[in-house]
Amino acid sequence: MKTNTFITLSTATANIGVLIGLIFLLFELKQTRRIALSEIRQERVSGIIDQCSANARDAAFSEMYHRVFVDAEFSLLENVEIKGQLLQHEFARFYRLEDSYFQHTVGLMDYAPYRLSMEMAANRQPLWDFLDLDTKIRNSEWAKELDAFKSSPNYSPSDWKEKFIAWEKSRG
Repeated sequence: MKTNTFITLSTATANIGVLIGLIFLLFELKQTRRIALSEIRQERVSGIIDQCSANARDAAFSEMYHRVFVDAEFSLLENVEIKGQLLQHEFARFYRLEDSYFQHTVGLMDYAPYRLSMEMAANRQPLWDFLDLDTKIRNSEWAKELDAFKSSPNYSPSDWKEKFIAWEKSRG
């Protein structure tokens, strides 16, 4: 075998080896992405479970939450203590939903949970405005995305949001 033929064969073999290595690397990266997505989802769900469990242990907060968000008794929000307690709760919700925006924009969250988060944020927007929780100051890019989402044909406001807006208008 000539030296030139040997060099050509060894170069071709090395190139095939590199190609196979790249294919394995792509599979590994895809698997790593799936694992990262799974871990992020588990952390988000754990956070939500922790928050809901803490709320459930606080009977007064649970009752207030139910009366505001299920029974639509918005007059409770005229009480400064209740309004302050709900503001703290909504700060946590705001940052969790804003994190969904971040996770989605960097490719670490699928569209379905992102859309659910955007829908929840769009429905909470009037309450956040009432509580002076300004989304534009806290994250202007997310606020723009939220405005675009609210005007999209895929979004329809919740009954709760409609009732809250009506209550606010009735107050004058």
